[in-house]
Amino acid sequence: MSLRIFALWLLLGSAVGAPAAAQHLYATPEVGWTELRGATIGGRVGLHVVGGLELVGQALLFFPDEDGVADPGVAVSRGSWQLNGNVLYHFDPSRAIPPYAGLGMRYARAHLSLPVDGLRSTSTRAGWKPNLILGVRLPRLPADPFLEWKNSNGLWVVTGGARVRIGR
Repeated sequence: MSLRIFALWLLLGSAVGAPAAAQHLYATPEVGWTELRGATIGGRVGLHVVGGLELVGQALLFFPDEDGVADPGVAVSRGSWQLNGNVLYHFDPSRAIPPYAGLGMRYARAHLSLPVDGLRSTSTRAGWKPNLILGVRLPRLPADPFLEWKNSNGLWVVTGGARVRIGR
């Protein structure tokens, strides 16, 4: 059901006509942290459509800490990544620190591999989940930095970056 609501939201958002001057594309690298998966790096591409509406595609790669997962000396391999499609709305961009909120969908994949009794045991989880996003922009600083909190099914990620405008 959430995927249908997101698809409808995306369709309605992209159907809004806007003058070309109101639209601009940007890209940005991101860094972040999540309690469960640890440090993360990634990037995003966004398009300001009209007014405060923005469409964002995002990719994040996590670097989970492998200490304590198994006994010392055991060759553990863990990894996780996610792709996100989000619709954001920016409230009152004239504020010094304008907030924004959004909804989206993420596809995530996590794996764990370790030796058990001489054999390698592997577990992988993947799937779609909805995102809830809250953030702030700091537009009066160079490169338009942002700080964002994302929650998906009880797992949170905090990321930050600085937007680099593409084109005009």
